[in-house]
Amino acid sequence: MPSSPTHPANPPLHTSTPPRIPPLPPSEWPPVLRSLLADSQADGPGRENLFGTLAHHPALAHAWLSLARVLTHEGTLGHRRRELVVLRTAHRLDAAYVYERHRTPAAQAGLTAEEIAATAADPQTHPWAPEELVLLQACDLLAANAPVPDGLWDGLARALRPEQLVELLVLTGQTATMCTALNVLRTPSDTTPSDTTPSGTTSSDSAARQRRHLTVRLDRERCCSAGQCVGAAPEVFEQSESDGRVVLLVPEPDQQHAADVRLAADLCPSGAITLVDTP
Repeated sequence: MPSSPTHPANPPLHTSTPPRIPPLPPSEWPPVLRSLLADSQADGPGRENLFGTLAHHPALAHAWLSLARVLTHEGTLGHRRRELVVLRTAHRLDAAYVYERHRTPAAQAGLTAEEIAATAADPQTHPWAPEELVLLQACDLLAANAPVPDGLWDGLARALRPEQLVELLVLTGQTATMCTALNVLRTPSDTTPSDTTPSGTTSSDSAARQRRHLTVRLDRERCCSAGQCVGAAPEVFEQSESDGRVVLLVPEPDQQHAADVRLAADLCPSGAITLVDTP
């Protein structure tokens, strides 16, 4: 099996350099991002500055978080493999924010403290199972944009199903994208306590939000046919073929679509969408 490429000496993971684009405070986030962070506390602490950075681009934040949600909650690799991939990729890209953020979910996925530490060392120095060793070696190559040799790919193919192989590549790429963005922007790690949300509310407040009733009100006369709402919440909105204006499909959407609907309202350039959120 080919060994991992040599890794040159790296600068320290932690830095006190001010961020190039400071994360926005929660008071300036679109409501959907505040809701998503509050409702994602089960995924572990340490995401406020990430969300605050994404808040500069709400449409991109929605797309990225949608992919992250699929990889985290609908992925086929399994929690342990996923965290191994994220930790190893973050280590190879010297991404302190991502690496530190994933220590907790890695432990929750069953990785021991020794195994977590070993993700930042030469894989050959730890007794990894063969299927996990090839996973880490693949991360090293993918993080360096290096070719994956046939021998290593054959080892991956013996350990993973086709859909898992595809997911591995997408997960590594998604992790590398965020590592690069946060590194270049010098986004600092979070200091927010894990038992509160950015607005100062507790996790019980988040649960209460899930029991709220959402009603959508649409002013078609104000619609400018931008189509942003359709892209954000296609289950709730569609664009009329006759005049290009938005059509409301579901005036009272289920909570599973609530975050998408809130983003649609945030993105609407004409303010044609109004939300009524009541108990």
